[in-house]
Amino acid sequence: MKRTYQFSDHTLIEADKADLQQLLAQNQAYLENYQELQDDMDNSDYLVCGNGFRETKFSESFIEGQIEKYRRRIAEIQGWLDEIR
Repeated sequence: MKRTYQFSDHTLIEADKADLQQLLAQNQAYLENYQELQDDMDNSDYLVCGNGFRETKFSESFIEGQIEKYRRRIAEIQGWLDEIR
């Protein structure tokens, strides 16, 4: 049976245990991607060059914010799954 859950950022979802497990895996993958991106910020693939300037395509604060967002969501989803068990 699906229940309504609310993340700390006020996003609402309707999910059952299987949905939560899938969402957990998806959010863990997002977290890993942002952590890899943070490690590769100096890689030329993530740099924009023009008029003598070199800047990253993503700001460091954006990446850190996304990492924190997905860490928080993972913890919340794991908590919901623990309540179901």
